Amino acid sequence: MKLSCCTLAYIVSTPLDEAIRRIAEAGYKGIDLYTGPPHLHPSHYSEEERKAVRELIDDQRLELTGFAVAGGILNLGLNFSHPNKKVRDETLQYYKDNVTLAADIGCPLINVLTGHCLYGTSREQGRKWTMDAFHELTALAEEKEVILGLHPQYIGDSPLMLTVDDALDMIKELNSKIVKIIFDTAQQNITYPNFADDIRKAGQNLCYVHAADNDGISWTHLALGKGTVNWEGLVTTLKKIDYDSYICVQTWSGSPIDADSMIRDSKTYMDEVLRKVR
Repeated sequence: MKLSCCTLAYIVSTPLDEAIRRIAEAGYKGIDLYTGPPHLHPSHYSEEERKAVRELIDDQRLELTGFAVAGGILNLGLNFSHPNKKVRDETLQYYKDNVTLAADIGCPLINVLTGHCLYGTSREQGRKWTMDAFHELTALAEEKEVILGLHPQYIGDSPLMLTVDDALDMIKELNSKIVKIIFDTAQQNITYPNFADDIRKAGQNLCYVHAADNDGISWTHLALGKGTVNWEGLVTTLKKIDYDSYICVQTWSGSPIDADSMIRDSKTYMDEVLRKVR
């Protein structure tokens, strides 16, 4: 297991190129790019600008490990189950653009959020709209050889993919080797903190881990070791299922913060956990 870090920590304070440099300076070997504004939004970067981002990542001797797409609480305007078809179409196009962008710059995976059902939309209808879009997105991802990491998340009163079980049901229906699961510790610590059971359920479908801490009540993304997440237990269980991919630090705040300290503290803490758990 190796550590990556998401540029999400810097979205309220720092442009993408500087965020990449700071993550490298903090000693990370991998980097995950936020693909909403003000970072790598697909519509904001030309072919040449995309190439320049890739060159900067290589110059900093980083491995590009994933995309963190806009969506969920960070972008309520993107929702596969919105009653307005224009919103659903815009959401699907954004994800398709992310798949193409990932293929263009050599990113192996993107995370995929479902959105949530608004009042007046049944769960059945919302799920049908979502899965229709997912089938179309999966076809493109297979063509581009980009992994889709389904990302359970709490949002609104009727989330369609809240648990690992929800994601596994969708994987079964999509029936594609490129559709996997991303395990997000900040989300799981609130919705279902029995990490061990859910990691075992995900098994070989697990492709990536988003790592952030909180108190198990508030939707926050604190530095690792600053909340109630049992990190040694998490790493122990990941080793038991032979997980050998990245743990991606995804600290974040909606207000200006000392992002440099958050990502450095997280790395120091997790390096010690990884040394301790053999």
